[in-house]
Amino acid sequence: MSSVLEVADRWSHKILEALQRFPLASLSSFIVTFLLIIISEGSPFSQSSFMLISYKIAFVTSLGIFLFPALHLLSKRVWFKLVGVGVLVLYYYFLPINILDSTIIVRHILLIFALIFMFFWAPFVDVSISNKNIWEWTQNILLILLAMLLLSFAFYAIFFTTVYSLHQLFGISLATVRYVQVAIAIVGLFSVNYFLAHLPKYIMLVQKNRYANIGVIFTKYILTPIFLIYFLVLFVYLIKIIIEKTWLNINIDSLAIGYVFVSIATYMYWTPLWNEPNRKFRTFLWVTLFVLSLFLAIQIWSKIQASQFELYSLMSLFDLWLLLVSIYFLFFENASYKWLLFSISLFIMLSQSEHLINLSVKLFENVSKMV
Repeated sequence: MSSVLEVADRWSHKILEALQRFPLASLSSFIVTFLLIIISEGSPFSQSSFMLISYKIAFVTSLGIFLFPALHLLSKRVWFKLVGVGVLVLYYYFLPINILDSTIIVRHILLIFALIFMFFWAPFVDVSISNKNIWEWTQNILLILLAMLLLSFAFYAIFFTTVYSLHQLFGISLATVRYVQVAIAIVGLFSVNYFLAHLPKYIMLVQKNRYANIGVIFTKYILTPIFLIYFLVLFVYLIKIIIEKTWLNINIDSLAIGYVFVSIATYMYWTPLWNEPNRKFRTFLWVTLFVLSLFLAIQIWSKIQASQFELYSLMSLFDLWLLLVSIYFLFFENASYKWLLFSISLFIMLSQSEHLINLSVKLFENVSKMV
């Protein structure tokens, strides 16, 4: 019994510490959870004013869950938090009243991904730090996310099993909406605060550690062979396209994006293992990405010549990012992970540049009318 109380006391202390460090993120999470539970009671496609406003507030504050911790990691100054509040106010102002639109939802998800990547580089912007330290920090965040997902799933499984047992033994049942509301409460209240509570408080105390045996096995004998197989499949396919001259008939967008993801993941997982003997492998990895970026550039140019540019504007931006990143890691001896991670956030934001420009124009017009 005492051990249970100790665990409860330790967890309550962690949660209170999270509320103290990230009050606005926790508040955003509570607002989103509260509103979604209310919304779930009615029709999900109700067009009443109350429901539309509730959707919009929940939509905007869901961004705050990621925005406020990211800004806190960037700087602990109070005015950064005020900037975050201002960003959310402007975001709410510019969003249409009915946000149940696939384009708006996709843009929102992309903004969230940009903020998630900000977690990986924000603490190190003005700090000179090794890639091993940055990778250790990145691993910590990924492990916290994994633990959060597993615990959230476990809690929901316990709830589901308990309700199922009550139904089988005593005929007690719950409405379907209650299962949804419990899932919302677990994600919105437990998951968010668990993640915030376990974010390392002192960034510079993150240690450079060697992998345990399982880490070495995963990196060398699972992830690296996957990368090499993917490399052979993709580049044999590219040679086939060149020989058959089928530039315009075949798209390799999804294959290329998958290869870039696997390659960068492989490179970063090798971080504690890099040494002089495998320097050629490091170069080989970035050379393949550089060559891929050139191939994509040729294919995109062919599409532009065939008047298909509107379908490839985003892919053009992705290719430019890949070209610059591969050049950076090939020719700069001390290339830092923080700029790689920063560039991913920047790429996602630039992919939304047209939308952001339209919002800026709208803001300028409104200000002009007020003046």
